[in-house]
Amino acid sequence: MIPNTIEKKENDGGRIGRILAKIETAGNKLPDPVYLFVIFSGAIILLSFIGSLLRWNAAHPVTGYTIEAFSLISRAGIARMFTDFGANIRAFLPLTDQMIVLLGLSVFEGTGLASALMRRFFVKMRPGMVTLALMFIAVNSTIASDAGFLILPPLAAILFLSTGRNPIAGIIAAYGTVAAGFAASYFIGIVEVVGLGITQTAARLVDPDIVVPITSNYFFTVVCATLLPVTAFFVTVKLVEPKLGKYTVTDPLLAKGMNEVEVSEAEKKGLRAAGIALVIYVLAILAMVIPPDGILRHPETGSLLQGPLMGGILVVVSGTFFFPGLVFGFRSGSVKNHRDVIGCMTSSYAALAGYILVAIFAGQLVQYFAWSNLGIIFAINGAEALRATGAPNFLLLVLTVLFVAMMNFLIPSHAAKLGFLAPILIPLFMMLNISPAGAYLAFRIGDSVTNAITPLMPYFVLTVGHVKRYKKDAGIGTLLAYLLPFTVSFLIVFLAVMSIFYFFNLPLGPGAYFGFTVGG
Repeated sequence: MIPNTIEKKENDGGRIGRILAKIETAGNKLPDPVYLFVIFSGAIILLSFIGSLLRWNAAHPVTGYTIEAFSLISRAGIARMFTDFGANIRAFLPLTDQMIVLLGLSVFEGTGLASALMRRFFVKMRPGMVTLALMFIAVNSTIASDAGFLILPPLAAILFLSTGRNPIAGIIAAYGTVAAGFAASYFIGIVEVVGLGITQTAARLVDPDIVVPITSNYFFTVVCATLLPVTAFFVTVKLVEPKLGKYTVTDPLLAKGMNEVEVSEAEKKGLRAAGIALVIYVLAILAMVIPPDGILRHPETGSLLQGPLMGGILVVVSGTFFFPGLVFGFRSGSVKNHRDVIGCMTSSYAALAGYILVAIFAGQLVQYFAWSNLGIIFAINGAEALRATGAPNFLLLVLTVLFVAMMNFLIPSHAAKLGFLAPILIPLFMMLNISPAGAYLAFRIGDSVTNAITPLMPYFVLTVGHVKRYKKDAGIGTLLAYLLPFTVSFLIVFLAVMSIFYFFNLPLGPGAYFGFTVGG
């Protein structure tokens, strides 16, 4: 019988395993992210009072006016915290944006279309092509939220096993690529919705009218999404598989699992119908985009970037998943009626409850920074101090990548880290003439690369369980030893691509560059 429990061994992985075990123990002692935001909010309230007493101030780089710290422990401050509590939640754009995207993703995942797509295009491919295709899907799996973490590792194990390869290599390759490649994708997804939404909120501490579109890093992520799968392929084939060695199937249940990858006839019919639905949907969007006076263009200028298309891009993205998922569900039989569809959506939104709770308090923290003027004062004065050091901006971006990468070991949540770093990090770089898009890009690289080797990642323990199915004595240190090459190689690729975009002044996305002028 295959064990489905994880037996933790403190000495697994030697010295590295013991060090990581200590990090895990220390990280587990941190409060829940919700409580962290409560603590940080309390710290800002207290700090605003101290700043007001000490008359902290800075000269605004655009208006020249002196900005002074505003105490939240005052009649006006306390009153505003009560009256604007709900408004602060509504102003936290990542929450509402994610709820829009989830309309489509919930149906895409819940009807089984995501799983069927992955299985359909792997079945009869050659082993090398299976690995490369798996890496491309893994890098781009963030478009389906956390589906890549849940579906790809066990599926990769079956795919590798069915082609006579070590299933543990498949698990490691899939998880390492999904986790460390979190900052790369051909598609706009939840990462952009949440990350650039928080970035825009923070950027408005400096410029209240600034807009940071969710396409602001798109060109960069496309380049990385092309290079990283190839990098992951060579790491898997040249490093991971040779060290793991050949795997011999001895358990009859595993042998049976080799055939579980097949797509049923009902699913094949559903996939064909979903493909037709996607083509129809894309044609409908194009019909509103291609004509000079198209509905999704700006009514006066005909611009796409300034028209309803970009303003409603989240609805467009959501529909890309919703309609094919809906058609697949009914055609394959995975859903029988509208109640089943609503059930898929309800379960996905129920899983959002934890994030909603975080967003409630993250929204307060962001606004407290804005009201207190601490964020902008620290940013202006901090930028001046950084300028005084004479350190080049690119070096500061690299240091930001490394700092966030280290912080990821204690707080792996993308939104949680960005929520309290953005009000300082984004304005600070804006004062140094680095755009919000460029500053967020450095953050997301650091947030991405160490995901694979962070024991506090919720899916890390799940991945250990997948590995234990095939190697009962596998531990955290053992797993990390094979995941580390993904972190290191991906970091090198990310930094190399970032340097090319920076020094050649290439656009990070439509209209977005590293360079930025406050008020320009």
